Amino acid sequence: MLTALAVPSRLAILSHLLAVGAQTATACAEVVGISASNCSWHLRELARLGLVERAEDDTRDGRRRPWRATITGIDLDAGGGPADDLARAAVRSAWFADTDARFDDYLRHEADLDASWREAAVISDYAVLLTAEELADVGRRIDAIVRPYIRATRGDAPTGSSVASISVRGIVDPRFVVTVPDDAAHTDGNSVEAASSAPVPADLPITAARDGDRA
Repeated sequence: MLTALAVPSRLAILSHLLAVGAQTATACAEVVGISASNCSWHLRELARLGLVERAEDDTRDGRRRPWRATITGIDLDAGGGPADDLARAAVRSAWFADTDARFDDYLRHEADLDASWREAAVISDYAVLLTAEELADVGRRIDAIVRPYIRATRGDAPTGSSVASISVRGIVDPRFVVTVPDDAAHTDGNSVEAASSAPVPADLPITAARDGDRA
């Protein structure tokens, strides 16, 4: 499945359906920037993977019958063998390229938005110091906060709600990974503390997000 998903246009179509709900191939094609026939082919491939399906509709015209996503998101966490790792890397790259494109679009239209949405925007970047277990826990806690608001499953959205994008990337910086010996983790608590609290190199590029940095 991952290999089939590593196509930017295909991921953009799936992302669009997740964001706005059922859409025709023509509507998706206009958003993604491809022909309607090419979009239909990608939708059929996504359907073959079980990721989209035809939505119920009164019209018998297949060209006007909308498609909808059958999922609420994609789990791109690690797992599997080397071949899966390569395919997953390609899908992650394509998925977040689409996410970054949406952020660029937001920046282009930010000045035209209502002040309430501009002030509510969360645009932050943090350099954190934690263990692998703590990073995983941060991810679980963010997921628990965001999940009730997912568009595809929320049924109690109040008046005035709009589709928003929340993208999460919590990754270790490969340049500064601290390796703790296995014996130190079990026999010398002080060694673990000393290794895990190693100072961050002075040349590490960090943009600390402060309360006043939010757009």
